[in-house]
Amino acid sequence: MKTRLLFLALLAGALFACESTEPEVKEEESKYYEDGYLISSVSQTTAGTSYYAGYYATMPSGNIDITTKSSYNYLYPRAVWKNFIFGNNLKAEMVLSKIAVSKETGNLVEVANLPLLTGLNQVLIISETLGVYTTWDNKGVTLFNPTTMQKITDIDMSKAKATGVDRENYSHLVYRKQDNKLFLFLVADSFKTGAFYDLLDVHAEVVNLNNNQWEKTLTFPNATYPIARGMENPLIDEQGNIFVITQGQYGLDGQLGPNSRKGSRPKILKIPAGTTDFDPNYAFNPVDKIGQTNLMFQLILGGVYYSNGIAYACISGQQDPPALLALIAKLASGTITETEYNQLRSLAFYGANQRWAKLDLNAQTATIIQDIPLTAGFAYPNNSVVNGKVYLQTYNEDLKINGFYEHDPATGTSKKVYDLTAGGMAISLIKLSK
Repeated sequence: MKTRLLFLALLAGALFACESTEPEVKEEESKYYEDGYLISSVSQTTAGTSYYAGYYATMPSGNIDITTKSSYNYLYPRAVWKNFIFGNNLKAEMVLSKIAVSKETGNLVEVANLPLLTGLNQVLIISETLGVYTTWDNKGVTLFNPTTMQKITDIDMSKAKATGVDRENYSHLVYRKQDNKLFLFLVADSFKTGAFYDLLDVHAEVVNLNNNQWEKTLTFPNATYPIARGMENPLIDEQGNIFVITQGQYGLDGQLGPNSRKGSRPKILKIPAGTTDFDPNYAFNPVDKIGQTNLMFQLILGGVYYSNGIAYACISGQQDPPALLALIAKLASGTITETEYNQLRSLAFYGANQRWAKLDLNAQTATIIQDIPLTAGFAYPNNSVVNGKVYLQTYNEDLKINGFYEHDPATGTSKKVYDLTAGGMAISLIKLSK
Protein backbone atom coordinates (compact mmCIF):
# COMPACT_ATOMS: atom_id res chain seq x y z
CA MET A 1 0.00 0.00 0.00
CA LYS A 2 2.84 2.39 0.94
CA THR A 3 4.60 1.56 -2.31
CA ARG A 4 1.50 2.41 -4.28
CA LEU A 5 1.07 5.78 -2.50
CA LEU A 6 4.72 6.61 -3.12
CA PHE A 7 4.33 5.81 -6.81
CA LEU A 8 1.27 8.08 -7.09
CA ALA A 9 3.10 10.92 -5.32
CA LEU A 10 6.07 10.61 -7.65
CA LEU A 11 3.79 10.51 -10.70
CA ALA A 12 1.92 13.67 -9.58
CA GLY A 13 5.22 15.46 -9.01
CA ALA A 14 6.43 14.51 -12.46
CA LEU A 15 3.25 15.77 -14.06
CA PHE A 16 3.46 19.03 -12.11
CA ALA A 17 7.05 19.49 -13.22
CA CYS A 18 6.07 18.94 -16.85
CA GLU A 19 3.27 21.50 -16.58
CA SER A 20 5.48 24.13 -14.98
CA THR A 21 8.22 23.83 -17.58
CA GLU A 22 6.01 24.08 -20.65
CA PRO A 23 6.96 27.11 -22.80
CA GLU A 24 4.66 30.10 -22.38
CA VAL A 25 2.58 30.87 -25.48
CA LYS A 26 3.14 34.51 -26.38
CA GLU A 27 0.48 36.58 -28.06
CA GLU A 28 1.51 37.40 -31.61
CA GLU A 29 2.59 41.01 -31.85
CA SER A 30 0.43 43.15 -34.11
CA LYS A 31 1.89 44.59 -37.29
CA TYR A 32 -0.17 47.73 -36.68
CA TYR A 33 0.07 50.48 -34.10
CA GLU A 34 -2.31 49.94 -31.18
CA ASP A 35 -1.75 53.27 -29.50
CA GLY A 36 -0.93 56.83 -30.52
CA TYR A 37 -2.82 59.26 -32.73
CA LEU A 38 -3.65 59.68 -36.39
CA ILE A 39 -4.43 63.11 -37.84
CA SER A 40 -5.62 63.81 -41.37
CA SER A 41 -6.54 66.60 -43.75
CA VAL A 42 -8.06 67.26 -47.15
CA SER A 43 -6.63 69.73 -49.68
CA GLN A 44 -8.90 70.88 -52.50
CA THR A 45 -7.42 72.92 -55.36
CA THR A 46 -8.13 73.44 -59.05
CA ALA A 47 -5.67 70.61 -59.70
CA GLY A 48 -7.76 68.15 -57.68
CA THR A 49 -8.19 66.79 -54.17
CA SER A 50 -5.43 65.33 -52.00
CA TYR A 51 -5.62 63.66 -48.59
CA TYR A 52 -2.84 63.65 -46.01
CA ALA A 53 -2.44 61.64 -42.83
CA GLY A 54 0.26 61.28 -40.21
CA TYR A 55 0.86 59.06 -37.19
CA TYR A 56 2.08 60.42 -33.83
CA ALA A 57 3.06 58.34 -30.81
CA THR A 58 1.80 61.09 -28.48
CA MET A 59 -0.83 63.80 -28.87
CA PRO A 60 0.34 66.12 -31.69
CA SER A 61 0.75 69.78 -30.80
CA GLY A 62 1.81 73.16 -32.15
CA ASN A 63 2.04 74.06 -35.83
CA ILE A 64 2.18 71.06 -38.16
CA ASP A 65 3.00 70.81 -41.87
CA ILE A 66 1.15 67.61 -42.65
CA THR A 67 2.57 67.51 -46.19
CA THR A 68 5.73 66.10 -44.57
CA LYS A 69 3.65 62.99 -43.87
CA SER A 70 2.06 60.72 -46.49
CA SER A 71 -0.57 61.60 -49.08
CA TYR A 72 -3.40 59.35 -50.28
CA ASN A 73 -5.87 59.28 -53.13
CA TYR A 74 -8.76 59.11 -50.68
CA LEU A 75 -9.35 59.02 -46.94
CA TYR A 76 -12.78 59.38 -45.36
CA PRO A 77 -13.14 57.48 -42.07
CA ARG A 78 -16.68 56.23 -41.52
CA ALA A 79 -16.02 54.42 -38.24
CA VAL A 80 -13.15 53.73 -35.84
CA TRP A 81 -12.85 50.59 -33.71
CA LYS A 82 -9.79 50.36 -31.47
CA ASN A 83 -6.85 50.73 -33.91
CA PHE A 84 -8.79 50.12 -37.13
CA ILE A 85 -10.51 52.61 -39.43
CA PHE A 86 -13.43 51.56 -41.62
CA GLY A 87 -14.57 53.25 -44.83
CA ASN A 88 -13.77 53.28 -48.52
CA ASN A 89 -10.23 52.20 -49.29
CA LEU A 90 -7.33 54.56 -49.97
CA LYS A 91 -8.08 54.47 -53.70
CA ALA A 92 -11.81 55.24 -53.31
CA GLU A 93 -12.76 51.90 -54.84
CA MET A 94 -16.15 50.26 -54.31
CA VAL A 95 -15.23 48.29 -51.22
CA LEU A 96 -15.64 48.45 -47.46
CA SER A 97 -12.06 48.70 -46.26
CA LYS A 98 -10.37 48.00 -42.93
CA ILE A 99 -7.37 50.32 -42.55
CA ALA A 100 -4.59 50.54 -39.96
CA VAL A 101 -1.23 52.27 -39.38
CA SER A 102 1.71 50.03 -40.26
CA LYS A 103 4.46 49.78 -37.63
CA GLU A 104 6.96 49.15 -40.40
CA THR A 105 6.30 52.32 -42.40
CA GLY A 106 4.11 54.53 -40.23
CA ASN A 107 1.71 54.80 -43.17
CA LEU A 108 -1.90 53.77 -43.57
CA VAL A 109 -2.37 50.35 -45.13
CA GLU A 110 -5.38 48.27 -46.05
CA VAL A 111 -5.71 45.25 -43.78
CA ALA A 112 -8.68 43.69 -45.60
CA ASN A 113 -11.72 44.66 -47.61
CA LEU A 114 -15.20 43.53 -48.48
CA PRO A 115 -16.21 44.14 -52.12
CA LEU A 116 -19.47 46.05 -52.72
CA LEU A 117 -21.85 46.25 -55.66
CA THR A 118 -22.75 49.89 -54.98
CA GLY A 119 -21.29 52.87 -53.14
CA LEU A 120 -20.60 52.74 -49.39
CA ASN A 121 -22.58 55.11 -47.20
CA GLN A 122 -22.22 54.62 -43.42
CA VAL A 123 -20.50 52.13 -41.09
CA LEU A 124 -21.24 51.33 -37.45
CA ILE A 125 -19.13 48.88 -35.44
CA ILE A 126 -21.06 47.22 -32.61
CA SER A 127 -18.53 44.64 -31.38
CA GLU A 128 -15.48 42.63 -32.43
CA THR A 129 -17.72 40.34 -34.45
CA LEU A 130 -20.60 42.56 -35.55
CA GLY A 131 -20.74 45.66 -37.70
CA VAL A 132 -23.30 47.31 -39.98
CA TYR A 133 -22.83 49.15 -43.23
CA THR A 134 -25.33 50.89 -45.47
CA THR A 135 -25.03 51.68 -49.15
CA TRP A 136 -25.60 54.95 -50.96
CA ASP A 137 -28.90 53.95 -52.54
CA ASN A 138 -31.61 51.28 -52.55
CA LYS A 139 -31.77 51.30 -48.72
CA GLY A 140 -29.05 48.65 -48.50
CA VAL A 141 -28.29 47.39 -44.97
CA THR A 142 -25.74 44.63 -44.36
CA LEU A 143 -24.27 42.99 -41.26
CA PHE A 144 -20.62 41.96 -41.35
CA ASN A 145 -17.83 40.69 -39.09
CA PRO A 146 -15.25 43.50 -38.65
CA THR A 147 -12.59 41.06 -37.44
CA THR A 148 -12.74 38.68 -40.41
CA MET A 149 -14.26 41.22 -42.83
CA GLN A 150 -16.78 38.64 -43.94
CA LYS A 151 -20.39 39.43 -44.79
CA ILE A 152 -22.95 37.99 -42.36
CA THR A 153 -26.29 38.82 -43.99
CA ASP A 154 -28.33 41.47 -45.77
CA ILE A 155 -31.28 42.87 -43.83
CA ASP A 156 -34.56 42.65 -45.73
CA MET A 157 -35.85 46.26 -45.79
CA SER A 158 -38.71 45.62 -48.24
CA LYS A 159 -41.30 46.56 -45.60
CA ALA A 160 -39.53 49.79 -44.65
CA LYS A 161 -40.79 53.26 -45.57
CA ALA A 162 -40.76 53.81 -49.34
CA THR A 163 -40.87 57.39 -50.68
CA GLY A 164 -40.55 57.03 -54.44
CA VAL A 165 -37.78 59.65 -54.70
CA ASP A 166 -34.60 59.07 -56.68
CA ARG A 167 -32.31 58.04 -53.85
CA GLU A 168 -33.12 56.49 -50.47
CA ASN A 169 -30.48 55.51 -47.92
CA TYR A 170 -29.74 55.32 -44.22
CA SER A 171 -27.11 57.93 -43.38
CA HIS A 172 -27.34 57.87 -39.58
CA LEU A 173 -27.18 54.64 -37.57
CA VAL A 174 -27.67 54.03 -33.84
CA TYR A 175 -27.30 50.76 -31.93
CA ARG A 176 -29.02 50.35 -28.54
CA LYS A 177 -27.49 47.56 -26.47
CA GLN A 178 -30.29 47.48 -23.88
CA ASP A 179 -32.66 45.75 -26.33
CA ASN A 180 -30.18 44.81 -29.09
CA LYS A 181 -31.91 46.98 -31.67
CA LEU A 182 -30.60 48.99 -34.59
CA PHE A 183 -32.16 52.32 -35.59
CA LEU A 184 -31.71 53.50 -39.19
CA PHE A 185 -32.65 57.05 -40.14
CA LEU A 186 -33.89 57.55 -43.70
CA VAL A 187 -32.57 60.16 -46.13
CA ALA A 188 -34.65 60.65 -49.27
CA ASP A 189 -33.19 62.86 -52.00
CA SER A 190 -34.79 63.88 -55.28
CA PHE A 191 -32.46 64.81 -58.14
CA LYS A 192 -35.05 67.32 -59.34
CA THR A 193 -34.62 69.77 -56.43
CA GLY A 194 -31.72 71.68 -54.89
CA ALA A 195 -32.51 70.41 -51.41
CA PHE A 196 -30.66 67.53 -49.78
CA TYR A 197 -33.83 66.05 -48.27
CA ASP A 198 -37.19 65.89 -50.03
CA LEU A 199 -39.66 64.76 -47.38
CA LEU A 200 -41.67 66.73 -44.82
CA ASP A 201 -41.16 64.30 -41.92
CA VAL A 202 -38.39 62.18 -40.39
CA HIS A 203 -38.60 58.38 -40.65
CA ALA A 204 -36.55 55.78 -38.79
CA GLU A 205 -36.49 52.01 -39.21
CA VAL A 206 -36.04 49.56 -36.33
CA VAL A 207 -34.16 46.30 -36.88
CA ASN A 208 -34.20 43.61 -34.18
CA LEU A 209 -30.70 42.11 -34.07
CA ASN A 210 -31.91 39.14 -32.03
CA ASN A 211 -33.35 37.74 -35.27
CA ASN A 212 -31.94 40.20 -37.85
CA GLN A 213 -35.44 41.22 -38.90
CA TRP A 214 -36.97 44.59 -39.75
CA GLU A 215 -39.47 45.47 -37.04
CA LYS A 216 -41.21 48.82 -37.63
CA THR A 217 -41.07 52.38 -39.02
CA LEU A 218 -41.11 55.44 -36.75
CA THR A 219 -42.25 58.87 -37.96
CA PHE A 220 -41.79 62.33 -36.48
CA PRO A 221 -43.79 65.04 -38.32
CA ASN A 222 -42.45 68.48 -39.22
CA ALA A 223 -38.77 67.63 -39.05
CA THR A 224 -36.30 67.00 -41.88
CA TYR A 225 -32.88 65.61 -42.79
CA PRO A 226 -31.73 63.31 -39.93
CA ILE A 227 -27.95 63.48 -40.21
CA ALA A 228 -25.27 65.11 -38.06
CA ARG A 229 -22.32 65.35 -40.49
CA GLY A 230 -18.78 64.71 -39.34
CA MET A 231 -18.40 61.15 -38.04
CA GLU A 232 -22.17 60.71 -37.53
CA ASN A 233 -21.59 59.83 -33.89
CA PRO A 234 -24.64 58.17 -32.29
CA LEU A 235 -26.12 60.25 -29.46
CA ILE A 236 -27.32 57.67 -26.94
CA ASP A 237 -27.14 58.03 -23.17
CA GLU A 238 -26.40 55.50 -20.43
CA GLN A 239 -30.08 54.52 -20.06
CA GLY A 240 -30.64 53.96 -23.78
CA ASN A 241 -32.35 57.26 -24.69
CA ILE A 242 -31.56 58.01 -28.33
CA PHE A 243 -31.17 61.58 -29.56
CA VAL A 244 -30.91 62.39 -33.25
CA ILE A 245 -29.93 65.67 -34.90
CA THR A 246 -32.11 66.79 -37.80
CA GLN A 247 -30.62 69.43 -40.06
CA GLY A 248 -33.69 71.12 -41.48
CA GLN A 249 -33.35 72.50 -44.99
CA TYR A 250 -30.60 75.18 -44.82
CA GLY A 251 -33.06 77.49 -46.59
CA LEU A 252 -32.74 75.44 -49.79
CA ASP A 253 -36.51 74.91 -49.80
CA GLY A 254 -37.10 78.68 -49.89
CA GLN A 255 -38.16 78.70 -46.22
CA LEU A 256 -36.05 81.37 -44.49
CA GLY A 257 -36.15 83.15 -41.15
CA PRO A 258 -38.02 82.57 -37.89
CA ASN A 259 -41.40 82.30 -39.60
CA SER A 260 -40.37 79.46 -41.90
CA ARG A 261 -42.08 76.09 -41.74
CA LYS A 262 -41.22 74.12 -38.57
CA GLY A 263 -39.68 71.27 -40.51
CA SER A 264 -37.27 73.62 -42.26
CA ARG A 265 -35.53 74.53 -38.98
CA PRO A 266 -33.12 72.11 -37.27
CA LYS A 267 -33.91 70.28 -34.05
CA ILE A 268 -32.92 67.29 -31.96
CA LEU A 269 -35.45 64.46 -31.58
CA LYS A 270 -35.66 61.75 -28.92
CA ILE A 271 -36.54 58.05 -28.82
CA PRO A 272 -36.95 57.28 -25.09
CA ALA A 273 -35.22 54.31 -23.49
CA GLY A 274 -37.28 51.13 -23.59
CA THR A 275 -39.44 52.35 -26.48
CA THR A 276 -39.34 52.25 -30.24
CA ASP A 277 -41.24 55.48 -30.82
CA PHE A 278 -40.32 59.15 -31.03
CA ASP A 279 -41.23 61.30 -28.06
CA PRO A 280 -43.85 63.58 -29.68
CA ASN A 281 -43.16 66.36 -27.16
CA TYR A 282 -39.37 66.50 -27.56
CA ALA A 283 -38.02 68.83 -30.28
CA PHE A 284 -34.94 70.61 -28.91
CA ASN A 285 -33.46 73.47 -30.99
CA PRO A 286 -30.21 74.58 -29.29
CA VAL A 287 -29.78 77.52 -31.72
CA ASP A 288 -33.01 79.02 -30.42
CA LYS A 289 -31.83 78.38 -26.85
CA ILE A 290 -28.78 80.65 -27.29
CA GLY A 291 -31.00 83.43 -28.64
CA GLN A 292 -30.31 83.09 -32.38
CA THR A 293 -33.97 82.71 -33.34
CA ASN A 294 -33.92 85.33 -36.12
CA LEU A 295 -31.26 83.75 -38.33
CA MET A 296 -32.24 83.19 -41.95
CA PHE A 297 -31.37 79.53 -41.41
CA GLN A 298 -29.78 77.59 -38.56
CA LEU A 299 -27.23 74.78 -38.26
CA ILE A 300 -26.69 71.94 -35.76
CA LEU A 301 -23.66 69.87 -36.76
CA GLY A 302 -21.31 67.14 -35.61
CA GLY A 303 -22.78 65.98 -32.30
CA VAL A 304 -20.89 63.79 -29.85
CA TYR A 305 -22.21 62.32 -26.59
CA TYR A 306 -20.15 62.84 -23.42
CA SER A 307 -21.99 61.53 -20.32
CA ASN A 308 -24.94 62.09 -17.97
CA GLY A 309 -27.10 63.69 -20.64
CA ILE A 310 -24.37 66.08 -21.86
CA ALA A 311 -23.41 66.28 -25.52
CA TYR A 312 -21.43 68.69 -27.69
CA ALA A 313 -22.32 70.05 -31.12
CA CYS A 314 -21.37 72.81 -33.54
CA ILE A 315 -24.28 75.27 -33.89
CA SER A 316 -25.01 78.61 -35.57
CA GLY A 317 -23.34 81.12 -33.32
CA GLN A 318 -23.74 84.64 -34.66
CA GLN A 319 -26.06 86.87 -36.67
CA ASP A 320 -26.05 86.42 -40.44
CA PRO A 321 -23.28 88.50 -42.11
CA PRO A 322 -24.56 91.42 -44.28
CA ALA A 323 -23.06 89.89 -47.43
CA LEU A 324 -25.00 86.69 -46.82
CA LEU A 325 -28.25 88.57 -46.20
CA ALA A 326 -27.84 90.49 -49.48
CA LEU A 327 -27.40 87.25 -51.43
CA ILE A 328 -30.36 85.63 -49.65
CA ALA A 329 -32.50 88.61 -50.72
CA LYS A 330 -31.46 88.01 -54.33
CA LEU A 331 -32.28 84.31 -53.96
CA ALA A 332 -35.72 85.17 -52.59
CA SER A 333 -36.45 87.58 -55.45
CA GLY A 334 -35.22 85.15 -58.11
CA THR A 335 -32.51 87.51 -59.37
CA ILE A 336 -29.46 85.65 -58.10
CA THR A 337 -26.83 84.59 -60.66
CA GLU A 338 -25.03 81.26 -60.65
CA THR A 339 -21.83 82.94 -59.44
CA GLU A 340 -23.70 84.69 -56.65
CA TYR A 341 -25.44 81.45 -55.68
CA ASN A 342 -22.04 79.76 -55.29
CA GLN A 343 -20.91 82.71 -53.17
CA LEU A 344 -24.02 82.30 -51.01
CA ARG A 345 -23.31 78.61 -50.45
CA SER A 346 -19.69 79.37 -49.57
CA LEU A 347 -20.63 82.06 -47.05
CA ALA A 348 -23.44 80.02 -45.51
CA PHE A 349 -21.76 76.65 -45.31
CA TYR A 350 -18.04 77.40 -45.10
CA GLY A 351 -17.90 80.78 -43.40
CA ALA A 352 -16.86 80.86 -39.74
CA ASN A 353 -20.37 81.42 -38.38
CA GLN A 354 -20.71 78.50 -35.96
CA ARG A 355 -19.68 77.86 -32.35
CA TRP A 356 -19.04 74.69 -30.40
CA ALA A 357 -21.62 74.35 -27.64
CA LYS A 358 -22.38 72.18 -24.63
CA LEU A 359 -25.87 70.68 -24.82
CA ASP A 360 -27.84 69.39 -21.87
CA LEU A 361 -30.15 66.95 -23.62
CA ASN A 362 -32.35 66.46 -20.55
CA ALA A 363 -32.80 70.11 -19.56
CA GLN A 364 -32.81 71.13 -23.26
CA THR A 365 -30.30 73.94 -22.76
CA ALA A 366 -27.30 75.07 -24.80
CA THR A 367 -24.16 76.91 -23.66
CA ILE A 368 -21.55 78.33 -26.03
CA ILE A 369 -17.95 77.31 -25.26
CA GLN A 370 -16.56 80.82 -25.05
CA ASP A 371 -12.84 80.03 -25.29
CA ILE A 372 -13.17 78.31 -28.68
CA PRO A 373 -13.58 80.84 -31.54
CA LEU A 374 -16.09 80.87 -34.37
CA THR A 375 -15.61 77.97 -36.76
CA ALA A 376 -16.71 76.94 -40.25
CA GLY A 377 -18.47 73.87 -38.94
CA PHE A 378 -20.46 72.73 -41.96
CA ALA A 379 -17.66 70.99 -43.85
CA TYR A 380 -16.01 68.65 -41.32
CA PRO A 381 -17.43 69.12 -37.81
CA ASN A 382 -15.48 66.17 -36.43
CA ASN A 383 -15.09 65.51 -32.74
CA SER A 384 -14.31 62.74 -30.29
CA VAL A 385 -14.04 61.99 -26.58
CA VAL A 386 -10.61 60.76 -25.41
CA ASN A 387 -9.65 60.17 -21.77
CA GLY A 388 -12.43 62.39 -20.50
CA LYS A 389 -11.60 65.33 -22.79
CA VAL A 390 -13.55 66.44 -25.87
CA TYR A 391 -11.62 67.18 -29.07
CA LEU A 392 -13.30 69.61 -31.46
CA GLN A 393 -12.29 70.37 -35.05
CA THR A 394 -12.05 74.15 -35.57
CA TYR A 395 -11.47 76.11 -38.80
CA ASN A 396 -11.39 79.89 -39.06
CA GLU A 397 -9.58 81.26 -42.11
CA ASP A 398 -9.54 84.87 -40.85
CA LEU A 399 -7.92 83.84 -37.55
CA LYS A 400 -5.65 81.30 -39.28
CA ILE A 401 -7.00 78.48 -37.13
CA ASN A 402 -7.04 75.06 -38.73
CA GLY A 403 -6.92 72.14 -36.32
CA PHE A 404 -8.38 70.87 -33.07
CA TYR A 405 -9.17 72.27 -29.65
CA GLU A 406 -9.30 70.26 -26.43
CA HIS A 407 -12.20 70.98 -24.06
CA ASP A 408 -12.16 69.77 -20.47
CA PRO A 409 -15.75 69.32 -19.23
CA ALA A 410 -14.54 69.07 -15.62
CA THR A 411 -13.15 72.63 -15.62
CA GLY A 412 -15.14 74.08 -18.51
CA THR A 413 -11.92 75.31 -20.14
CA SER A 414 -10.42 74.75 -23.59
CA LYS A 415 -7.03 74.99 -25.25
CA LYS A 416 -5.71 74.68 -28.77
CA VAL A 417 -4.09 71.31 -29.53
CA TYR A 418 -2.59 71.89 -32.97
CA ASP A 419 -2.91 73.83 -36.22
CA LEU A 420 -2.09 72.66 -39.73
CA THR A 421 0.08 75.18 -41.58
CA ALA A 422 0.07 73.25 -44.87
CA GLY A 423 -1.83 70.34 -46.36
CA GLY A 424 -5.39 71.65 -46.47
CA MET A 425 -8.17 71.57 -43.89
CA ALA A 426 -7.77 69.47 -40.75
CA ILE A 427 -10.53 66.87 -40.66
CA SER A 428 -9.68 64.03 -38.26
CA LEU A 429 -7.98 63.40 -34.94
CA ILE A 430 -8.20 59.69 -34.13
CA LYS A 431 -6.98 57.95 -30.97
CA LEU A 432 -5.75 54.41 -31.63
CA SER A 433 -6.20 51.79 -28.91
CA LYS A 434 -5.74 48.08 -28.33
